[in-house]
Order: sequence, then structure tokens, then C-alpha cells
Amino acid sequence: MTAPHKNLFFLNNGGEMGEIMRQKDWSISPVGHPATWPSSLKTTLSFMLNSKFPMFLFWGADHICFYNDAYRPSLGKEGKHPELLGQKAEIYWAEIWDIISPEIFSVLNGGPSTWHENQLVPFYRNGQMEDIYWTYSYSPVTNELGQVEGVFTTCTETTSSVLNLAKIEASKDELEFAVDAADLGTWDFNPITNTFKGNNRLKDWFGLPLNYEIFLEDATAAIVASDRKRVRQQIEISLGDYESGGKYDVTYVIKNKLTERERIVRAIGRAWFNEDKVAYRFNGILQDITQREKASIELKASEERFRKLVKTAPIGIAVLDGDDDYVIKMANDMALSIWQRTYKEAVGKPLFEVLKEIKDNILPIFEAVKTTKKAQFGTEYPFTLERDGVAQIEYFNFIFQPLIKDDEVVELILVAYEVSDMVKARFELQESQKQFKNFVEQSPIAMSIVRGDNLNIEMANNALLETFWRKKKDEVIGKDLLDIFPDLEGSKYPETLKEIIRTGIGVSENESYVILESDDGVKEFYSDYDYQPLYGLDGLVSGVMVTGSDVTDRVLARKKLEQFSNDLEQQVEERTNALNIANRQLQQSLIHLQKTNEELEAFAYVSSHDLQEPLRKIQMFTNRLLERDSDKLSAKGVQDVSKILVSAKRMRALIEDLLEYSRSNDSDVNFKPTDLKELLLQVIENLNSKIEATNTLITYDDLCTATVIPFQIKQVFQNLIENSIKFAQKNLRPTVDIITEKVTGEASGIQTLLDHQTYYKISFTDNGIGFEPEHSDQIFELFKRLHGKFEYQGTGIGLAIVKKICKNHKGAIIATSEPLKGAKFSLFLPVD
Repeated sequence: MTAPHKNLFFLNNGGEMGEIMRQKDWSISPVGHPATWPSSLKTTLSFMLNSKFPMFLFWGADHICFYNDAYRPSLGKEGKHPELLGQKAEIYWAEIWDIISPEIFSVLNGGPSTWHENQLVPFYRNGQMEDIYWTYSYSPVTNELGQVEGVFTTCTETTSSVLNLAKIEASKDELEFAVDAADLGTWDFNPITNTFKGNNRLKDWFGLPLNYEIFLEDATAAIVASDRKRVRQQIEISLGDYESGGKYDVTYVIKNKLTERERIVRAIGRAWFNEDKVAYRFNGILQDITQREKASIELKASEERFRKLVKTAPIGIAVLDGDDDYVIKMANDMALSIWQRTYKEAVGKPLFEVLKEIKDNILPIFEAVKTTKKAQFGTEYPFTLERDGVAQIEYFNFIFQPLIKDDEVVELILVAYEVSDMVKARFELQESQKQFKNFVEQSPIAMSIVRGDNLNIEMANNALLETFWRKKKDEVIGKDLLDIFPDLEGSKYPETLKEIIRTGIGVSENESYVILESDDGVKEFYSDYDYQPLYGLDGLVSGVMVTGSDVTDRVLARKKLEQFSNDLEQQVEERTNALNIANRQLQQSLIHLQKTNEELEAFAYVSSHDLQEPLRKIQMFTNRLLERDSDKLSAKGVQDVSKILVSAKRMRALIEDLLEYSRSNDSDVNFKPTDLKELLLQVIENLNSKIEATNTLITYDDLCTATVIPFQIKQVFQNLIENSIKFAQKNLRPTVDIITEKVTGEASGIQTLLDHQTYYKISFTDNGIGFEPEHSDQIFELFKRLHGKFEYQGTGIGLAIVKKICKNHKGAIIATSEPLKGAKFSLFLPVD
């Protein structure tokens, strides 16, 4: 920060903006030092800074921005102030430059001054884009030679006035539209003259001529016979019972006597009584609710279909109470089948009384759901179930979903699908493959496996390596056959193997004459070989199983070895067939699993959507009820409805805090050197009303300048100060003392900090209620609260956000405290 400029008299008495201009380092600004500014600029700024009317100035070819204290509130609390001062307008007003630049250029080029009233000019402030209405003018600022050097703006924000006027107009239109556009019929009956008036819509519904005088009998004649007596009785009660207040609300069916069309209508009205308690007027409205009633019937049918879908779904579904007994509230047919229990044996009883054997496995998962308030998933998870009187391990894919109300888990939704057959089949296949590999390795028959068009050697047993190839295992495994034996190039053997991979047709040959060259010389022998295709999980041939036998002695003594050769071929064929069967079983199991998972995902989506729909309707219709009928509800009724809305608001606050928490790990935001004291002063200004209301005393030193993400550090400061105010001791003035010092990571004692790195240690010490020392780590956990939600308001996310932001900055935060002795939060930020 530079020293204040002296002899800048035109900046005197300029309020906050005058002080900021005097203290600003203008050496890096396009306009240069204030002492060099032209007199027209100085005069304009002197006039602006001492005016109580909002004013703004675009100066020079770079459109440098100046503004006064009266304009400052229009920038919001978290916007462009004070960085905007002295900056180019094209950069800092980028979001509206295409709107305002044409007028600025016009005035700078000698055009006329402009005027706009209630003009929409949205721009970024308070952390978001806002729609803002202005009444403003642009006029030129000229020098002694009459040249235009800047554009002077006077402006007033009229957003509130415009929005209020729009609401008034909307209310007027809604009132005029209510009767006609809402498709309502109106009626007015005179009990004394027995005359009945209705608007054209009502006459059209009843099938009466528009110019026809209506009598009560004409109107009731259109009511279907099954409803007519009930409606007449209600009319008599409303007209004759003064104590009832004349209220009239009845639903019935009418039939147009001309078109035969039937409508379901709701009549709402009242009778008016004179001083003799005699009804002299009876009027109201008639609403066609045919579609709504049909929709209600369809909704009930849809709900019934959904219940049937859940009941007959091919996956197990159950709903449990969220208390420690986990009482079964619902279980579909598949769940009961998995449990081997009837409906009466399971529903309405604690889960662990129905299935004692699963408690040890499943209880920790339930506790995790209730603690984290998040769904828990499992794939091929083993559970011990008693089936047919025998305890055995079965495998399941599952989702345990919490249903949360008022930040508490009130129910658990269990969705599970048994995959025991698939898992056991895979185990058997793996065991079969293991046995097969052992068989190949230990077999006295020369055996190998080659894969792909390049005939890559995947396996070769000792019998093959020692008897035929005369190679070591590490010399051949993973290499191509022709790279090991280039002399085979052009012979029938490589082409035979490639043809098997292409066609899937195995080849066998007896007493084949083979010549192999090796380091030990040339070997000539007779061999029986068998080449059989190997299939992958996709059903395609991926390799060849090669088996060979040196039958040189057999050729010389054929009869002696003939039986042995036949037995060997049969054994190899049986093992190969067993492997093929196992491969096909695995393929079928995987296809079945994929189909099952797709069905499970589709069902989970439908369940999630339909379970959320009732909550949205509760919120919508609760608001409608309170807005429309609050004067008709009892005080207790209004209180209950308000509690519903408060709960919805609490849920919204939780969602917003969660969103803020998720955003707090944004490390892509640019870091920049920042005066932390300036950030602290902005936070104190934002919290001014809360600080004054609680008479809180905040003391602080000069803090420091650190490379940080400014808005995240402001959030840390605000959360810590608000935390101290919230947990103040009763009858004791809250105090917050903020002290800054430098420490090394090693001296801090915090393992996550680098030992030789220097950190700013910024400590926030208060005199609040404090907490037990053992809770110093828990308070930074997400949703962790040391007090009841009604004793101290909040979502339990604030300190978790603080910790996450510190982690983003390669720093840390710790807390120390004792009950009734205040708390100390120490924030560590790297110096470099």
C-alpha cells in the first residue's frame, strides 16, 4: 500500500471513494499519477465525490472507470468494488459492454447526450448475474478546447420500482383474468324473487339460452338425478341456517340437456343475511373439475400400478423404520422369497428378529447409512442366510437408500438382487481354470497355448520346452512363435494355427515328421499333435491349445505305444471340452448379469422419480393453501402449515450448503496476492447488522498479504466469525480476537504441513461456550453437530467448508477449546 497523495485537493471530502482514490497506487494505471491529471478530470471528480447522487465516469480512450460513494451500493457486496476503480471498462464491464459501448462511443465522438428511464441493464454483482433496471443519462465531459475527453453518467437504480409496478399490473390482470380465463362459471340467486343469474359460461354448461332468464329450478334440473337431492339439501342449509354462516361448498355432476355432455363441477359460495337473519342473496362460482377428477382417478390407478410393480418386481425390495429396531414396514414378493418368510412372518416385525443370522453382516452397513445419510452399495456381497433350516452363504448386489426428513434418517429402502448362482459359477470356473493350468504345467504331454494372429506364446509346459523346443521358459513366454523359430516360416504349422483361429476348426495329425534347429543342433523326430481352438468370453476364437507328443519310439514300436496314445488323446479332448463348457457357462452368466443390472438401474430410476414427486406436490400445494386460504384456517392450522414451509426451507438451506461444500474444493480458480486485512474488513462490513445486534467486539492486527483465492478466504473468515457469534455465552458480550504470526510447518505440529515451509498462522479466539477437547477434530466433519439443531441453528457444514478451503490452499486449520472457556481456531496459509 502506498503513502497517501498530498496536495490532491480535488479529492478532498470525497467520502470512502475519495479515500480509496487518495490511497490507490496510480503508477500502473493508464491515467498516471493524479497530479498529472487534466483539469477537466479533476473538476469532474471533485464534483462527483462531493455529490450525494449516484455518478459514474468513463474517462479517455481506455474508458477508465471512476465512481462516487452514492454509486457504490449499486455494485453490491460481492462484485466489482473496489477493483473496478481505475480499470478499463471493456474488461470490468464485459458482460454489458455490448449494451453500453455504442452510447459511450457516440458521446465521445460528439454525439448528443442520452437519457433512459427504467432500462434493463443486467450485470454481475453479489456473486451472480442480476437483472437491474436503471434510469440514467450519458453526457460529454469536455476540456478547455471543447474536446470530449470522457462520458459522465448520472444514474439511479429503479429495480424495486419496476418490479413492484410489474407486480401491481400482474395482480390487476390476474384479478380480471380469474373469472374468465380460469374457466369459472358465476351465479347469483335472489331467494326473495327466486331469480337466478349466471354468466354465459354457466348457461352454456347447463344448456340454457344465453338470453334466457334462469330460475333456480332450471339450474337444479341440469344436475344429474343421483346428485340433485344432496345439492338441494345443501342449498337449504346454506339459506336457512344462519349459524352456518351461509357457507356453500358442494361437488356434483351436471348434464347439458342439449349436448348430453356431463361435467363434474364444484360450487363454492355463501348466503348473505340481513339483520333479521333472513337470506337475501346467494352467490358464488362454479368450477369445472372434470379433468382434475379424472386425473385423480388416473393418479390412483398409476399408484396402484406402481405398487403392483414393486410387489411383483424381480428384485427384492423392502422398507424399514429408521429406528434401532429396523421394523419391516414393507416387503415385496421377491424379498419374502429370498428370506423364505411369509408376509405375516415378516412385515411389522423387527428385521433382526425375522432374520437373526444376518445381523452381524448387515448392521454395520445400516449404521453407515444412518451416519453418512448416504446410500450404501454392495456388489456380490456375501450374506449368511438360513434356508431350509441350513445356514449358508449367499451373494447379493444391493443398494441401501436412506429416506431423510428433518436431517434424520426415518426409513431405509433396501433393494437387493441375488447373484449367488453367478458367483458360484465363476468360482467353479476359476477353480476349473486353475486345475486346468496345473494340469497343463504338470502334464507329461507337451502342451502350449498361442494367442492371436501373431501366434504369441502364452503358456508352454516343461514337457514341451525340454522335449521339443529345448528352450527355457523365459525365452519363449510372451513372444511370437516365428520369432523363436524363424525356420518355421513358410511351413504348414503356422498357417494351420492361423486357420484354426479364423475358422474355429481344430486340427490333429499323427506321426508328423518334424525338424527343429536349436543351439544343440538339428533334431528330427515324429510327433502326434492336436491343435484345438480356445474361445474368449465374447464367443470368438482367441487362441489355440497345442498338444504334442514325441512318438519316435512309437513309430519304431507302434504296437507297444498305440494304447497309450489313444488314452492320451481322449484325456486331452475331455479336458478341452470341459474348458469349452465352462467358457460357455461363464459367457451366459455374464449376459444374464448385464441384463439384470440394466433392469435394476431402470427400476431404481423409476422408484427415485416417483418417490420424489409427492414431496414436490406437498411443497407446491402447501404454498397454495397458505396463500389462498390462510384467512380460513385456524391459528393452529396456519402454524402447522408454516411449520411445513419452514421444514422445506431448512431442507433447501441444507441443499445450498451441500452445494457450497461441493464447490469449496474448486482449485481451478486463480490465486492472487491479496491483503487479508482488506478481506476481513469486507467480511465485517457484510456482518455489520449481526455484529451490532449481538454487541460483538472484534479486534485484529494488520494480518498479512498472501497468495489466495479471495472469495474462498472471505468465506473462511465469515464462517469463523459467525461461528463465534452463534456460540456466545449468555449474558456475556461476545469477543473475537484475531492475531497473525509466522511459523514453520515443523513448529506447528500438524502432520499435513511441510516441515520447512513457512506459514501465516491466523488465530481467531473467542469467549464463547467452547467444547470438549476430544471434539476438536469432529467439528470439522460434514454434518457434525455438537448441539441440537433447535438449540443452535445450522446444517453442520460451515466448518467442513472451512477445512476444505484450507486444504485447497495447501494449508490447514485446527481448533482448541474447553467448555465455557471459549474456542481458538488457527488457520495456516503458506507464505509463498
